[in-house]
Amino acid sequence: MRSVDVCLTHQDFNNYDHKGKIVVVIDVLRATSTINTLLFLGADHVMPIGSLEECKSLKDHDYIIMAERLGKKVEGFDYGNSPTKLTEKDIKGKKVAIATSNGSKAIIKSEGSEMTILCSFLNIESVINRIKKSESDVILLCSGWLGKTNLEDTLCAGGIVAGLDNFEIESDTALMAKALHENTNDILETIKLSSHAKRLSGYDNKIDIEFCSRVNTQPIIPLLEGNQIVLS
Repeated sequence: MRSVDVCLTHQDFNNYDHKGKIVVVIDVLRATSTINTLLFLGADHVMPIGSLEECKSLKDHDYIIMAERLGKKVEGFDYGNSPTKLTEKDIKGKKVAIATSNGSKAIIKSEGSEMTILCSFLNIESVINRIKKSESDVILLCSGWLGKTNLEDTLCAGGIVAGLDNFEIESDTALMAKALHENTNDILETIKLSSHAKRLSGYDNKIDIEFCSRVNTQPIIPLLEGNQIVLS
């Protein structure tokens, strides 16, 4: 029987053997929601970058560059990490590089897996259906916040675990994530309680919180191929 496990922060991912497994990277607020939106709007591909310096250098190679640190846009970049500030007119057909505090680092750490899929609430059902077509075990990699577990990523992971009803639950973290999802009646109101939502609210990003809480509004599957994220 295939199994599903949950890693609650990307800093913990070193404790997981992801070779030959599907890794699903989750960063609801906001990296995987933003990357999903970029591809949904027609970006050619998105490159996750670990450092600000490397990301900034890609401006000279015709990339749109995006960067966020501690929830805020970094000076000198085209965009921060807000999905609601993106438009099809500006994004369609473009190459994008993105460096965020947690999400882009989590994506990079997943390299070497059988397949890396990016998930948020925007595309959760599509991701569940894609996983079901595979014969592989799955690790749900929550980005977390600076090494700490966060509510919104765990909630999204729980939704995936709940949707994989024919998978063996591998760990207590997967059980906890599933229980959180099953006891949540309103995703937006629950996410509003999270520490990162409160942090973003202080940066006047309340619209992002609402946007990232929408379920199945962008039914696409972003995959990591080499060092680029593309549509499946």
